[in-house]
Amino acid sequence: MHTLGKCIAYFKQDKRMVTRVLVIFNDCILLLFKISIALPYKILFFLILSNLCISQSLPFDFEGDIFTADFVDFDGGVAEVVPNPLPSGINTSATVGKIVRDGGVIWSGSKVELADNLDFATNNSLTMKVYTTAPVGTLVKFKLEGSGNATERDVATTVSGEWEEMTWDFTGTPSDLNTLVFMFDFGNVGDGTETSTFYFDDINQLFGGFQIDLPVTFEATDVNYTLTDFGGNVSTVVLDNNNPSDHVVEVIKTAEAATWAGTTIGTNGGFATDIPLTLDNSIMSVRVWSPEAGTPIRLKVEDSNDPTHTCETETVTTVGGEWEDLAFDFSNEAPGTAALAFGLTNGWSYNMASIFFDFGTEGQTVGEQTYYFDDVYFGELLSSTTDLEVSDILIYPNPTHDQWIIKSNHTIITHVNVRDIQGREVITKDPKATTVTLDTYSIVPGIYIARVTTLAGVISVPLVKE
Repeated sequence: MHTLGKCIAYFKQDKRMVTRVLVIFNDCILLLFKISIALPYKILFFLILSNLCISQSLPFDFEGDIFTADFVDFDGGVAEVVPNPLPSGINTSATVGKIVRDGGVIWSGSKVELADNLDFATNNSLTMKVYTTAPVGTLVKFKLEGSGNATERDVATTVSGEWEEMTWDFTGTPSDLNTLVFMFDFGNVGDGTETSTFYFDDINQLFGGFQIDLPVTFEATDVNYTLTDFGGNVSTVVLDNNNPSDHVVEVIKTAEAATWAGTTIGTNGGFATDIPLTLDNSIMSVRVWSPEAGTPIRLKVEDSNDPTHTCETETVTTVGGEWEDLAFDFSNEAPGTAALAFGLTNGWSYNMASIFFDFGTEGQTVGEQTYYFDDVYFGELLSSTTDLEVSDILIYPNPTHDQWIIKSNHTIITHVNVRDIQGREVITKDPKATTVTLDTYSIVPGIYIARVTTLAGVISVPLVKE
């Protein structure tokens, strides 16, 4: 529902049961009238009028729905509604919001209260158009406040001197927050100049894709593959230079990066389901590309609702300038970090993962470096075509509707175990033959992991039931 700005109603009843009503709209008297009706109807009238005078609702575009009086400024930020300074590109509207940061503190800004709590169960993202001449990479913090615990998300600008639409993913945010808090150039004190001036428009709540979950391939068109960088990393989903049909993540560890610079695979909401780590099944796999062999790569899992519940492990690359599959065994925790056994014993669960390239080395020591990663799986996988040919194992059709056929040309398949991404066993067979057929009628569509044991060794491969 769109309302018409800041509206306040005053009621006063005299001895003759006549009620005088004064309505003030945006600090101006809009209505002054008397009513003399029965009590039940009077209450109904008051409720209707109150609904017209409550706070704002999304979406809003400053074209008659939000006014300067609706903003609550704090700590050096001053907001107002003004003409669009650059009606071009993606935003040709006449009127926009404006916040100038001048002095105060590093978190100065302004906020607007909404009529109702925001519900991110389906529409999990907020979008906003932003214009500023501040440098590319300026941090824009979108914070939500209300009766529950405040939630905030950070996104950096990618252009300067033109409008861009930015997206903040709030997947998993509780529905008890109703105040939008705008904090531009968070972390720096504003000086009132042009680079401390920010224009914004068209704030909306949209479906930004389904919440990310394992396995992560970066190929689905309806999954939100937002990445969360920290410590000086800049990560982007790009096409693989050697395989234009394959999407991978490019990670730039900048020259200013900290020793602990990393990338969270997803948003701060983590994966849709918990990572099914146990002491017997403690491995995750990631396909990585590093410019040098011997580069330490760390993988960290944690509880998105409690950042003290973590487990970290580390391995090193064995090749340089090539892709390779790395296995991360969380039963072998990194020195000085919590053991997986300790976390599981204390009831910890893990639903978020972050990857760190060249962990322990500052960016200024080696300069800017570029890394890539793809195919984040639970379990130890050999997922490329080359690996499968070397292992002499063929699986077809995959994806399938009714069955998978697993075939080995030169060795005996002794055991096949298929699990869902939660680690639950759904199929097990001991064929002791070169070919085995797995019927899929009894399992639901989804992604599964098959662990195939042969006389030549053991491999794990992803399977898809459509």
